[in-house]
Parts: sequence; structure tokens; C-alpha cells
Amino acid sequence: MDQVKETLTGFGLGLICYGVVVEAVGFFFSGDLTAYTLGLLFGLAVSVLLILHMTVTLGQALDRTPEQAAKYVRGKSIARLLIMLLAMFLGLLVKQMNFITVVLGMLGLKIGALIAPFFLKRLYPGQYGSMDPEEEGG
Repeated sequence: MDQVKETLTGFGLGLICYGVVVEAVGFFFSGDLTAYTLGLLFGLAVSVLLILHMTVTLGQALDRTPEQAAKYVRGKSIARLLIMLLAMFLGLLVKQMNFITVVLGMLGLKIGALIAPFFLKRLYPGQYGSMDPEEEGG
């Protein structure tokens, strides 16, 4: 469970960095900074919700048989897709939010996951990162 917490920490740091960069771009180029920021914050909040949902889903899937786990994970994946669609729909309906930044915020889910290893290697040296081929015995 410690590795899950460490991974979530790396993801969170990656998501924060991504959010700061996207907000900085909006600061210079957005005509309505309030709508831009609200949309981004909403999208980032949805990203955090989705990663926590994935974490819980994977933890519960490990307690099931392979067939049950596959069915369970499929169902939860559909639920996450519906959450994303609902968030985008809300981004279209709520005029105080910029729809594009809602989507950009939700993309933080992917970007945060891509940036996470950078932080994990620095926060937990020796635990994360790939080994040299010579160390693997190959």
C-alpha cells in the first residue's frame, strides 16, 4: 500500500505542475481568466477523482477471481467514461467555465501520469526507475 501512496504522490505533483503550466499560458493568452481558471480547476478535480477511482477499483479487483476482476474493471471503466462525459457536458452548460480548459484539465490525468516517474525517481531513489541491462543479468 505504501507504493500506491507514493505513486499517487508522484501523480499529484505531476498534476500540479501541469496545472500551473496550463494556468500560466492562460494568464497571458486568455480573454476571460476567471472562466479559464474555473474550467481548468474543474477539469483537474475530475482528474483527481478519476485517479482515486482507478486506485480503489484496482485494489478491489485484486480480491476477485480473474474472470470477476475483468468484468468488474470493465464496468468501472465505463463508469469513469461516463463521469468524463458528464464533466464535459457540465463544461458546456456552465457559462462561467471554459469548456476547452475543462478538457485540458481532464487531460491532466494522462499528463500527470507521464510526469509522475520524474518525481518518483527523485522522491524515492532506488525504488523507482529502470535498472541498467548489466544489473539485470542480460
